[in-house]
Amino acid sequence: MRLGRALRISTVIGGVCGTAALATPTGAVAQDSPPASGQSQARHMSVSWAGVPIGVVLRAFAVYAGVSIVASSSVSGPVTADINDQPWDVALRTILSAYGFYASEDEYGIIRVDTAGDLNDREAVEPVVTRSYRISYSRAAEIQTAIAPLLTTRGSVSVVEASNTLIVSDVARVQGTVAALLR
Repeated sequence: MRLGRALRISTVIGGVCGTAALATPTGAVAQDSPPASGQSQARHMSVSWAGVPIGVVLRAFAVYAGVSIVASSSVSGPVTADINDQPWDVALRTILSAYGFYASEDEYGIIRVDTAGDLNDREAVEPVVTRSYRISYSRAAEIQTAIAPLLTTRGSVSVVEASNTLIVSDVARVQGTVAALLR
């Protein structure tokens, strides 16, 4: 994809200014090779923030990407970041990770941003879901050892040797991670 004109967004909140240069796609160009599996296909952006409140940063990402982002009340603090020509979703996750925040997307496409404490509190009351995963081309017992560290304190994983199946019980976030790992 070829990047065209850059759209400039300036935000001033509480006397703090941040400028984001957001590249907008103008047309498709044949690529020499397709992007690697697992590589983001999101629009690229370049942005620079210095001491900008996280709420302003999240609003800029929401406007740019056309997504809904909701932050918990504990998500606060200034952000200083320089992102150059990166997919917006990668840039968002990197900034959140650098400041100790976590993002999760619900089934409706809304991105929720939490602190580790909020995430743990929410998962403590989430229902535990049990799913079975039939394993091909490997032994379920071997996969079990790789999945065990991903589980919450309420989660469990067991093996049904006769059918080479893993039975995983845990919150939805862990189930999504396990499903992605086993694809």
